[in-house]
Amino acid sequence: MIKYTIHSKKWRDKVNGNTYHSVRIINNENHEGIVAPFQYGYGSQFLQSASDVMIKKGWIKEKLKGTDFLNIHIIDQDDCKKRDVIEWGNNERKKQ
Repeated sequence: MIKYTIHSKKWRDKVNGNTYHSVRIINNENHEGIVAPFQYGYGSQFLQSASDVMIKKGWIKEKLKGTDFLNIHIIDQDDCKKRDVIEWGNNERKKQ
């Protein structure tokens, strides 16, 4: 059973060569969501950011590692626009 869904969006600043990400995590058991805001980090750094907010929320006790990922669905989106990545990490959703 998939306990969590981690969805990251990344933007690369081509001028300076830096990569930034933001993450939304859904607890599939209670359908609650949390976010890790826009921040520097490349590669799989978004998993560290996700771990940090999941620990802070009390969903997990320690950083995610190896076998933890068997119960996690990961969506990792590259080449997003900066404004989309910032909005993705915004804790307040816009009313539609």
